[in-house]
Amino acid sequence: MNGKAKILQIGNYPPPMCGWAIQTKLVTDELRRRGYVCDILKINEGRQIKDPTYIDVQNGRDYLFKVLRFAFRGYRLNVHVNGMSKKGYVLALIAVLAGRLVFHPALVTFHGGLSQDFFPRTDSPRLRFAFRLLFMLAGAIACDSNEIKQAIVNYGIRPEKVSSIATFSTQYLHFTPVKLSAEIETFLAQRDPVFFCYVSFRPEYRLEVLREGMAKFRKVYPRAGFVWLGFPEKEMPAARKFVEDWPADERGSLLLIGNLAHDEFLTLMSRSFACLRTPACDGVAASVLESLTLGIPVVASENGRRPAGVITYEEMNADDMVAKLRFLAENYPQVKAKTCLSNAEDNVGLMASWLTGESTAPARQEVVRVG
Repeated sequence: MNGKAKILQIGNYPPPMCGWAIQTKLVTDELRRRGYVCDILKINEGRQIKDPTYIDVQNGRDYLFKVLRFAFRGYRLNVHVNGMSKKGYVLALIAVLAGRLVFHPALVTFHGGLSQDFFPRTDSPRLRFAFRLLFMLAGAIACDSNEIKQAIVNYGIRPEKVSSIATFSTQYLHFTPVKLSAEIETFLAQRDPVFFCYVSFRPEYRLEVLREGMAKFRKVYPRAGFVWLGFPEKEMPAARKFVEDWPADERGSLLLIGNLAHDEFLTLMSRSFACLRTPACDGVAASVLESLTLGIPVVASENGRRPAGVITYEEMNADDMVAKLRFLAENYPQVKAKTCLSNAEDNVGLMASWLTGESTAPARQEVVRVG
């Protein structure tokens, strides 16, 4: 590709801020810095709002029209997808079909770990066929680790068609500490220790298990506080309803907030006692890696892919969660002294090079953010 190449990224874009949105923004900025034309077709919350920084999507018909329009205008399509959403799969399938229609196969960026609802599924021929079709129609696929690459190859996909490029990158930690809201400052002043929980109101985030663990931990550490953040605006009503009938003392131990801007997010994380990560379908979340890089200890559900230094518990076992939280609290200076993340690379640059065909070299630090 030359400097006039045009790329359409189809995926999440801020606001609100999330793992996919951060990657899309950083890669888009890098592509434009290199002189490429890069536009974003926003498919997450707020996609119907018109904004000069992205291309809006009003409905399914509008999505189809715009994907085809950009495909026929010579854009290389890059669609982001995981194995957790039927709607997301359909959007990705439309994009790869459009790429084949104009004889310029789309690129697929596949997110997530090895415990997703629809991937990989050896027990379902229908789901196996669906994802094999998606991967076969793609011109190339980028995923988050060699383990996920192997799972994709097991669908009958040529290994050279799949690149393992980590999502987490050095740019994720570029932030300016900011003043937090009065509500957050009051909570931090009144609660100790405070745990940072990046969650969504979806089954894989195990909020019932988290609630049980919080209650049991507070029997030993009654001043403990938990911040739940990351909810898209559409999930906030359900999240508020979930906690509104809790007893007053239990409700007081929780700070429920929606999405924060990147600087606020990392400022709050840096001032927390630890990060508590509940879903196991993510492989490794960027919030885990951001926390480790900032020197904030992490307790997370075990999924076989947590980085060194993370204290893990059985995903559905609240008692095990509490045992690990207590271990951290009782050994905090020693754990914190060993909390770090080394060898983070410029994976944003690697992804930009993959999209443009400049390079297919894989990242060595293979991690992924989901949610």
